[in-house]
Amino acid sequence: MPYVTPPWTQIIAHRGNSGPLPENTLIAIDSAIELGVDMVEIDVRLTKDGVPILMHSDRVDDTTSGTGLVASLTWEELMVLDAGSWRGPEFAGQSLCSLQEVLESTAGRVALNLDIKDPAAAEPTVIAAVGAGASAGVAITGCGEPCIRRVGSLTSGISTLLNLDELLAGIDPTEAPAVALRSIDTAADIGAVAINVPHTLVDTNLVDKAHNAGIGVWAFTIDDETRFVELMDMGVDSLTTNWPERMLPLARDRISKDRINHP
Repeated sequence: MPYVTPPWTQIIAHRGNSGPLPENTLIAIDSAIELGVDMVEIDVRLTKDGVPILMHSDRVDDTTSGTGLVASLTWEELMVLDAGSWRGPEFAGQSLCSLQEVLESTAGRVALNLDIKDPAAAEPTVIAAVGAGASAGVAITGCGEPCIRRVGSLTSGISTLLNLDELLAGIDPTEAPAVALRSIDTAADIGAVAINVPHTLVDTNLVDKAHNAGIGVWAFTIDDETRFVELMDMGVDSLTTNWPERMLPLARDRISKDRINHP
């Protein structure tokens, strides 16, 4: 059974509670869950020996004690690296996470947004999610059309979102809003449940057209409170933030007002 977006503006913690904590680590994921987010977004790449792990960059240099490409290192080599000290000495000793470890630790606690950073990671990610019985609790993002079609060929039980990165690559920035609008039809054609779009491209016209086509709008990454409220007022389905502790009170206030106005 695919993931179903809740009937309110869902709040996603970007790489866990990554504003104050080291991204893509269990401490950041657990903190986001404790805050009460609807979903946690994590980045997935493959190691040299084919293990799906959490890592945003294609290199480990920025966020670990190691150096080199993720794809050139084995899981055994990666699992001993320090993934917390870059954020502060108080986080020393945090380890890199395998996707399997996160699926197991979050089961029944929070939904996961699995952001595919390497097309080769799509199939192992699907296999891991299905094997963990997590299909209803995950959505796969980071995918262009080929990736979505590949996921669809593997399972009909996992929701996929059309990411706009490939469509926006190399175009004149003034053309980006039109590309975002056209992506709605593409998403509908290939069976994606939503478009995953930079929040700067979201306006009422985009949201209305998407919803009329039965396509959701998931926006990233919003850390400004004023813009966050604007997007909620537009009816955006999902908002991703690095600072869920700042944004969750705004979302809860909006839900409370909706209940008062629409008992």
